[in-house]
Amino acid sequence: MELRLIVTGSQTSAIKAKRHLEKGGIIAQVVRAPKYSGGCRFGIEILLADLPHTIALLGEARIEYTEILKA
Repeated sequence: MELRLIVTGSQTSAIKAKRHLEKGGIIAQVVRAPKYSGGCRFGIEILLADLPHTIALLGEARIEYTEILKA
């Protein structure tokens, strides 16, 4: 089971994304993303198989993300 982490700008954005994805039938979990020089970040963890549908749902809801990492 391979996972991906979609990094959002804030914990609030990650929670909003999680709720929207779950309405679309995708299981998602809010997690703290790896630290970087700009401070702490949050994101949502999903299955790799759900990535295309997730990207479509996030675009539909106009939820922005900065990057997609291997979890």
